Amino acid sequence: MKKWLGILLSLILAASFILPAMAEDTIKVGGIGCLTGPYAMYGIGVRNGIDLYVEELNAGGGIDGKLVEVIWEDDESADEKAINAYNKLVQSDGVVAILGSVLSGQTDAVADYAAEDGIPMISASATRYDITTNRPNVFRTCFLDPFQGISMANFARDEFDAVNLAVLYENGNDYSTGLKDTFIAQAEKNGQEVLAVEASAMGDVDFKAQLTKIKDVSPEVVFLPYYGPEAALIMTQAKELGLDVKFVGADGISSIGDSISDKSLLPGVFYSDHFSTDADSPMVQSFLEGYEKKYGEGPSIAFNATGYDAALVLVSAIKAAGTTEFQPVVDAIKGTSLEGVSGVITFDDHNDPIKSAFIMTFDESGNKLFVKQQNP
Repeated sequence: MKKWLGILLSLILAASFILPAMAEDTIKVGGIGCLTGPYAMYGIGVRNGIDLYVEELNAGGGIDGKLVEVIWEDDESADEKAINAYNKLVQSDGVVAILGSVLSGQTDAVADYAAEDGIPMISASATRYDITTNRPNVFRTCFLDPFQGISMANFARDEFDAVNLAVLYENGNDYSTGLKDTFIAQAEKNGQEVLAVEASAMGDVDFKAQLTKIKDVSPEVVFLPYYGPEAALIMTQAKELGLDVKFVGADGISSIGDSISDKSLLPGVFYSDHFSTDADSPMVQSFLEGYEKKYGEGPSIAFNATGYDAALVLVSAIKAAGTTEFQPVVDAIKGTSLEGVSGVITFDDHNDPIKSAFIMTFDESGNKLFVKQQNP
């Protein structure tokens, strides 16, 4: 009996030396997102992008010979479950960083805890502005809505040499007014002149009075920070009034093809998006091939790409820091300057990405067409 106890003790002691050594060969990262429920398409989309990057990383030797393991937790789109997932990952699993969450509400809930602990945290998809406010260790790889206003003012300048601009927006809609403000500010910074700023009310279906005023100042480009159905009405009425200009908008206008009856108008509208599968950069093509090989289908949402880039940014920061200690990695993320699948990425003082926008338009059948990658 004593003999067997001695052997058992020896095995336990041996394991106590072996297990930490094995653990040191794996860098654990926590993944949090809505993997089930009504918003699962977003959570699974982010997870697919992250898992693809990590698989490719490990196939190439990982980080200095250490493999990366992402431990996934489902928050089911619930704040309490997101917090519980965070506590498990940090306290029990010993992760060195958090990738997630996916929706803004759960990301905000987790970010409170992450900020207190100082652990690096990157969301691929939380667009709410205050997610990163006063949280110096919390980042994101998706751009915010106002960024699109900047990108489209630059696009009007770069693509059309447009100097004279006009804006029609929806008053009382935070999405529309926020985009309007940043578009105008960037246009003024660019030396462009905004000749008319007209507003509609929520629920309006007749925009002819505003469009007539805009026509009177003869702009080259009109900015429409609307969603598809309203934009379809505006462009149709603009044609009726003889207002022949280029229209530019943000990602909300991407559904206009489903609402507009005269599809011959669609090639005259341009908008920004997070990603395009038609982008011609070698990195995008490699991503598409890898995604198809792993999942048997192409990317379905832009968050596939921003998820991939969230993992890329984190791993690049760990490599640059030469450690998994929290603060050096956070500092390295702040200093990020790299090309991801969703474009060139650096971070501003608010820990939001300064990155590329993918400019899209349509053909006369309503098919989306990639125009260019608008770099910052």
